[in-house]
Amino acid sequence: MSHTWSWTVAPGAESLARSLASSESAWFPPSAPEKENGVRVLFRHDGLYCKYFKKRRDQADSEWKALTHLSRQGVPVPRPVAWSPAPGGGAVLATQEIAGAVPLKEAYSRELLPAVAVLLRSLNGSGFLHLDLHTGNILVAAGRLFVIDLHRGRIGSVSAKDEERAIGQFAYSLSRIASHADVMRLVKSALGKSADLEGRMRRVNLHSDAFRRRHIASRTRRCLKESTGFSVLRGPAGLVFARKPSRPEDALAALAHHDKLCAGGLASKVLEGRSVSTFDGLVVKEWKTGGPFRALRNWVRGTPARAAWIGAQGLRVRGLPAPEAVGLVEQRGRSAFVAKELPGKPLDRFCREDVPRLKDRRPFLDGLASLVARLHRADAHHRDLKANNILADGPTRFAFLDLEDLEFRRVRRADSVKALAQLNAALPELTRADRWRMLKRYAAGWKGLGDLRAAAAEIMRLTVARKHNWPPRA
Repeated sequence: MSHTWSWTVAPGAESLARSLASSESAWFPPSAPEKENGVRVLFRHDGLYCKYFKKRRDQADSEWKALTHLSRQGVPVPRPVAWSPAPGGGAVLATQEIAGAVPLKEAYSRELLPAVAVLLRSLNGSGFLHLDLHTGNILVAAGRLFVIDLHRGRIGSVSAKDEERAIGQFAYSLSRIASHADVMRLVKSALGKSADLEGRMRRVNLHSDAFRRRHIASRTRRCLKESTGFSVLRGPAGLVFARKPSRPEDALAALAHHDKLCAGGLASKVLEGRSVSTFDGLVVKEWKTGGPFRALRNWVRGTPARAAWIGAQGLRVRGLPAPEAVGLVEQRGRSAFVAKELPGKPLDRFCREDVPRLKDRRPFLDGLASLVARLHRADAHHRDLKANNILADGPTRFAFLDLEDLEFRRVRRADSVKALAQLNAALPELTRADRWRMLKRYAAGWKGLGDLRAAAAEIMRLTVARKHNWPPRA
């Protein structure tokens, strides 16, 4: 059954809409999309920028109403041209193409900050609350700014709380490409004159931090579903995830080769319930499910391989060094994590063999302490941060290992003290002066330790309790 298009055309845009509304069969469905996901298709047609909402006709309707409302209010948005319901329950919406437009995140400069602040004030003052306000949804063209992606928004009065939340969301997005000083300057200007400016800025910062945590958590879990970065295979071979461009079949092939090495007694490491093999630039770490108790625990908490898979993605999105994940395989009775092999040696071995030969230890000590501080500042806690779970490839290049022991949550002071004690106990080659320097550098990057001498005493008490080679050299 053929579909009858029913176009709503903006006043004065009849000539622009003519090519779109008179030849739907020539361009629908879009054959050369500029961008596509499970929800929308973006494409260009005869000077128009078009969005095809695959299933959500209501989103096209919302965006059309927002475009016309903001246009009347004088807020710079793409010129609305036309929209119509489309076959299958979706809709197509067209705006006039903005020549040379690029997202703010790709064209940011400090000189644009005043214009961005004016735009945010006019947007919030226009009676429209944008619920997805970030640097990718503001376009820059010939020095002018435009707000886009308005389907997630609400027309109506904008309260002070709504405004603070929206500015906080944008501030987090801006913080990824601009300095902290620039972000604070933008926030202060966007809020305008206020009797409680300091309090409002504090609340904006709290919203910004909350958006940061949610955004990073969302990106961390993205590895568990089909997306532009990951693929999923479900079938007789089990449940398989792969990080593109690798395929699920690559992960299965790596596990099959690992099985051959284990059968021939050639695995790199075999421990109770798990084995590790290294070949062709890959590392495969396999865990056996074991008895019913372990199977129940895996069902409740997830397999260790899944924890390592999430850990690798979590460190990656936080900008922390770790082996690049290739795949995750979960089968009846076992699970496996496949990653690319990294150069280097375990930190404890590096300290024994390489650190004594360093002419200047300070870059090594500062780099290691700063890395652990970055880990904790990023709300990441490694439950087993001993020296052989950090790989060293030179005095300033490190990577975290045993990613199944990572937790992504706020790091408490007790977590910090325990982690530092684990690391401290496994590095007897370092002098007391080395350790004190590392502690001060760590505390400069993670502010949760409090009094350093009290923290040092706690770390020492836990270190000695671990019964490693102690005390260190003078």
